[in-house]
Amino acid sequence: MSIPKKSETREETKLLLDLADTFHDRGLYLPTRTIYVGSETVDDSGDSGVDGRLAERVLKNLHLLECVSNAPITLLMNNGGGDEYHGLAIIDAIAESPCEVRCIVRGVAMSMGSWILQACDWRVMGPHSTQMIHVGSWGYVGHARTAKKWAEEAERTTALMERTYLRRIREKHPKYAIEDLRQMLDHDTFLDAHASIAMGLADAVG
Repeated sequence: MSIPKKSETREETKLLLDLADTFHDRGLYLPTRTIYVGSETVDDSGDSGVDGRLAERVLKNLHLLECVSNAPITLLMNNGGGDEYHGLAIIDAIAESPCEVRCIVRGVAMSMGSWILQACDWRVMGPHSTQMIHVGSWGYVGHARTAKKWAEEAERTTALMERTYLRRIREKHPKYAIEDLRQMLDHDTFLDAHASIAMGLADAVG
């Protein structure tokens, strides 16, 4: 076995550091076709979670990898939830992708993060990871008639979420009742990795 020259080692190290910078700055690691789905900002006020900046980055990265090849794409997730509309943009992009999209949860997949997880073809929970599912909170200040419109819109998106969870659960429990799901969604329901698999909301621990 030949020993690499120092110049070769330096070049390989520089390439690795360049790739690491790309992953840290853009949430994309090309060698493993991995996209990070976490928060664009993390500070004393909390994590930004699913917002417009995250959705834009994930959509761009998915498109880039799809243009390269049809090989599987991995989402590496640690996400506490966020905006439903931006989350649905990510869900649609996953659903329409020509690539198999896998998701690995490290930490949490809560609220909108959990909903995004359900759109993936293969769902892996870390041994100490957690899902949280619920009916999300909406807030509006303004005219009463407009507030009614927002309430109706919240009901529409909640129905979409229910259908997503119910479809995945019924892959494992065909007779699972929507009433039981709604009871879980009425309050924050926390599921560890094994409970997630038992429910049909994850495929493996790893």
